[in-house]
Amino acid sequence: MTVISACHNINSVGARSLQNLNDSKRIITIELDLLKPDTIQNAQQRIKELIDDNSYYQFTALVNNAGMMCFGEYEWQTWKQIEMQFNVNLLGTLRLSKELLPIIRQYKARIINITSHCSLMALPSLSPYAASKAGVRFWNDSLRIEMQKYGVEVINFVPGSFVMSSNIAARQQDHAREMAANFSTEQHKFYDDYFERFNQHLKIISGFKAPNQMQDRELLKKFEHALTNAHPKPLYIHEPWRYKIYRLLSQWCPPVIMDILILKFVDMPTYHQPTEEREESGKTKSLKIEKS
Repeated sequence: MTVISACHNINSVGARSLQNLNDSKRIITIELDLLKPDTIQNAQQRIKELIDDNSYYQFTALVNNAGMMCFGEYEWQTWKQIEMQFNVNLLGTLRLSKELLPIIRQYKARIINITSHCSLMALPSLSPYAASKAGVRFWNDSLRIEMQKYGVEVINFVPGSFVMSSNIAARQQDHAREMAANFSTEQHKFYDDYFERFNQHLKIISGFKAPNQMQDRELLKKFEHALTNAHPKPLYIHEPWRYKIYRLLSQWCPPVIMDILILKFVDMPTYHQPTEEREESGKTKSLKIEKS
């Protein structure tokens, strides 16, 4: 199988690592920016040229794996950050898939959309990301039904706890600085040290990680099944038991209970009333006591 690896930056460490592994010439690295339609068209043209120049080539699958994630309460996130998550995760995926659908249909290939547990159970501080991935999930399900009559499989692949195995959160501290720079004076006062504690908690997932071979054999086994099996499942979910328990509970528990369980699941720093407001509140209570 020949793999066309689409990288946002052809000169990145990850792209160069793929090129260095390419002794057999079975990995073709191309540049693709889902925010730039011309690079999508260039990718489509490159694929057509490869197929035309190699009569034994067949288009097997499109794997939509691009992702951009930004942690932060919805009020904190800038519009640029919110829009970027939708443009990359949802609209970019739709745009690339639409461009390649004629080739996919011609070869009865398949589409594998990498979504997220957030598309199944939305989490606080990830609302734009969850909404964008949920959009991919429902688009996937609709497209799957549309393409069945043409012999095209459309698959939703949920990889589970993946943030520590990728660089999807590498720029989290940069995102936090951008949020803070756009806070109003009132927001700085209201959120006090909560914003700082929140982002301090996320430092463990921030920062660039050198590309490395994935060690999760069970995840790779499920992905291989989705990619190569003649009768793939419409949905693959790879998850630790903790994820599975919370996901199943979310389907049965009333919202008031599920909200408590989700807060326990994410285990993020909690909000405390700013010091000045606590002091003012204390003074008010003291005055009321004196009057009575």
